[in-house]
Amino acid sequence: MHALKQKLSRTLGPDSLIFGSAVLFLVVMHQLAFEDRFVLILYYLAAVGSAYALVRRRALGLASAIVAVVTATMFAQLYYAAEPTTWSPIFDAVRDMAALGAVLYLTVRVLMASYRLQREEKQRALENQIQEQLVAMRAQALRQTSHEVRTPLSTITAISETLLDGSTGELNESQREFVQDIDDSAQHLLALVNDILDYAKAEAGMIRLAPQPVALAELVSQCVSMVSVRAKDEEISITAQVDVELNEVVADPLRLRQILLNLLSNAIKYNSSGGSVIVQIRPDDKNMFRISVRDTGRGIAPEHMEHLFEPYYQAAIADQGIGTGLGLAIIKHLTELHGGTIDVESVVDTGTMFTIRLPREAEMCDEPAGERTLRPEDAVLNLDLAGV
Repeated sequence: MHALKQKLSRTLGPDSLIFGSAVLFLVVMHQLAFEDRFVLILYYLAAVGSAYALVRRRALGLASAIVAVVTATMFAQLYYAAEPTTWSPIFDAVRDMAALGAVLYLTVRVLMASYRLQREEKQRALENQIQEQLVAMRAQALRQTSHEVRTPLSTITAISETLLDGSTGELNESQREFVQDIDDSAQHLLALVNDILDYAKAEAGMIRLAPQPVALAELVSQCVSMVSVRAKDEEISITAQVDVELNEVVADPLRLRQILLNLLSNAIKYNSSGGSVIVQIRPDDKNMFRISVRDTGRGIAPEHMEHLFEPYYQAAIADQGIGTGLGLAIIKHLTELHGGTIDVESVVDTGTMFTIRLPREAEMCDEPAGERTLRPEDAVLNLDLAGV
């Protein structure tokens, strides 16, 4: 019974009511339309108006049927008003029937094609709606899961840092080593959770930019300072060069910081001891600027290049740590949100250079309701998961 009600509801929906009303009007007014000019105008206004309404509602099949009805009435009127063409008493009837059959056949084919397009359009719309709902549900589930995971991890890191700084008493060497391992593991898990959450938001289209004037030299200096300790531990030098022409650009400072930190983290993570990282920011043309991050690490094999920006893909070997492979996918998404592009050049055993081209003035975009802006500490947490 429920299925029958649903079927009747679809059959007697707005599209069917518009089509039925239009056809009823055309049938009733058909004869009068060809006897009075004003009625003829109303006749065609009703036909065109209803067809337009159906097209707006994506009911292409019903709109085509109305056009076919109007065309058929006009054809019938003109056909019977026209003088017959006489070729042969026997052949004339066959000729007319064949021609009428061809017209009818083509009309039916047009209607069938229209209905097929309408059905495919509705199917695509339904699939897109389902996909959007799935993405939203997945993002919501990931947000909730990430919150539940981050809360105990934050507690663990807070406790481990308290133990390490000696506030609760001095630890012996073995105890300090164990606590340090706990803190490192918790920080790594926090980085994983943050990258998964960022990618889920990006996939759901929930990340919005909040562009504002950004002093590039200051931003780069901050990013280099944030990774300098890790670079020093790995004996890697970092050099930053910002063109004096680029005093200020308009971009989302927190997202731009996230891009730079992830690229710097990659350059350090996959470098070699004693290697170097060079950051260059220079004009590209009058409306664009270029950010390049070059390292002297192991490089990326050609077979990995085409998959480099795919989510969950890792081109690095296992001895450099475990990640989700979301870092570059997030960088690519944030770059494209700014209206930019990202490219990579790499030579195995020589090094890799990532180049990002961004507009000097990113377009303003409102933050969606309930969406928080990325905090600087979030960018710090992403450092360990900028993995390729």
